[in-house]
Amino acid sequence: MGGINLAEVLLNEMVILDCEPFKDKEDMFDAMTRKFEEAGFVSDAKAYKEALEYRETLGPTYMGNFVAIPHGKCKEVIKPGIGFCRCKDSFIYESAGESGEVKYIFVLAISDNQANDYHLRVLATLAGMLAHDEFLELLGTAESYEDLIHGISNM
Repeated sequence: MGGINLAEVLLNEMVILDCEPFKDKEDMFDAMTRKFEEAGFVSDAKAYKEALEYRETLGPTYMGNFVAIPHGKCKEVIKPGIGFCRCKDSFIYESAGESGEVKYIFVLAISDNQANDYHLRVLATLAGMLAHDEFLELLGTAESYEDLIHGISNM
């Protein structure tokens, strides 16, 4: 597939498989921004969460098919990349007036100094892959970061 190689931007430290479902989107934002900060990809979890929340005001990040792709762009992103979280069960994700059940969350950390279209290319690549049943199946069955990367590389 053209565009960005997701295997290169999916961060090993930021892949969480089979976590308990979040209470809501805010709960998920809190957990993921803290994790980005603890892993050293973001210097300030609060500022990054504010960037995620700002992006939510611009339009929905709920994609259907149990998938959400929240993303935030700010100067506090030290190392850009993607986190992925798979919940054991779905939770209701509300985004810009839309809501649905979500189990698979891709969280993008975008730094201010990245090329303006970089995150759009990542989103386009991700959206293209999400259109394939094999990719959705991989999200549900991968047992490790390596399984995810191997599956992505073979699509």
